[in-house]
Amino acid sequence: MSRKLAVDIGTTTVALSVVDTGSAIKPPQTVIENPQRLYGSDVLSRMNNAAKQKLAAKMRTMIRKAICDAAAAGGADWHSLSGVTLSGNTLMTHLFHGLDVSGMLAAPFTPAELSPAVCDWDGVPVISMPAVSAFVGGDIVSGIYALDLIHSKSPVLFADLGTNGELVLFTDGRLVTSSVAAGPAFEGGSLSIGMPALPGAIDALTVKNGFCRVHTIDDVLPPKGLCGSGLIEAVYELLQDGILDRYGSFLSASYRDDGFPLYAQNAGQKLLLTQADIRAFQVAKAAVRAGMDTLLSVCGLQASDIGCFYLAGSFGTHLDIKKASGTGLIPDAFISNTSLVGNTSLAGAIRLSQRPDDIAEVADIARHAESVSLADSDFFKEAYIRYMEL
Repeated sequence: MSRKLAVDIGTTTVALSVVDTGSAIKPPQTVIENPQRLYGSDVLSRMNNAAKQKLAAKMRTMIRKAICDAAAAGGADWHSLSGVTLSGNTLMTHLFHGLDVSGMLAAPFTPAELSPAVCDWDGVPVISMPAVSAFVGGDIVSGIYALDLIHSKSPVLFADLGTNGELVLFTDGRLVTSSVAAGPAFEGGSLSIGMPALPGAIDALTVKNGFCRVHTIDDVLPPKGLCGSGLIEAVYELLQDGILDRYGSFLSASYRDDGFPLYAQNAGQKLLLTQADIRAFQVAKAAVRAGMDTLLSVCGLQASDIGCFYLAGSFGTHLDIKKASGTGLIPDAFISNTSLVGNTSLAGAIRLSQRPDDIAEVADIARHAESVSLADSDFFKEAYIRYMEL
């Protein structure tokens, strides 16, 4: 039995597991912040910095060191590893391999490589998940593979909501993908009190008569900030409590100026959700929901035709689906058939580590997936404007 390292390089966080290849036991997961956030919390700003050769080299060194350190902290002797299986969006994979990102900065958004070759990393072979396009990366291919979507008997929709929002629709042998620029709100980025879904983050809450009660990951108090699922619940609860209107505006002038207190330990320690935070959610929500409607339209389907909706990403396995629907993030038809699947990018990397012969199947997924551009879609633009309302 050999040991491999499975890694998901996300824009905000990096998740990894040491995999005993002969064991069916699910390996424990380690999650750390991606140190490259220093050069941009979202894909586009990171990419612009990565176009500068010296910064790209720094980011490559940073991510490799972070992975090595996290693996060592998890008890992995690097030179005892028989391989590394790497999953990540197209930019993260390019930065890891030291590939030129300049082709992805402007239309036609051409990556240097969609399927990076196996490389040697300090004596350990690395294989990376192939990408579909510049904005539908190996992390999504990994998710499709982990969920075995291409063998689904009924139409299925898969959404991975992180710093970008990637969408996949499979129906009648057709695999259609797209990406929406949702911004980093769902991973806690760009928010005044935002943070990744790590211990201490507010991930759930209730609001009644203007008073808020919060829950944090691992029950850490006082809370350190707000992650994606907490943001969704906050918007829903404030809407239901009459604190927000359907346009996303605070009805109270004091909240518009200062923000709504999600938590207040004392006068000097408050976590305030601002009007700008609400707008960041609306932008992200509108993009994702309009993207879903567009893929359904491209395939001639309605939301009610979807047999299962898989929701992955920074939400982990916690999200109140009714609240998500109540904000308009997902259709009402998905309330009863949504499956929260956590980090499918890492899950696919773990699976491939255990089943290396599946690499041909993974390559076929990437090769046969269709990529739908939303930039020139009037349908998407109209839906986006409509879904800005709550």
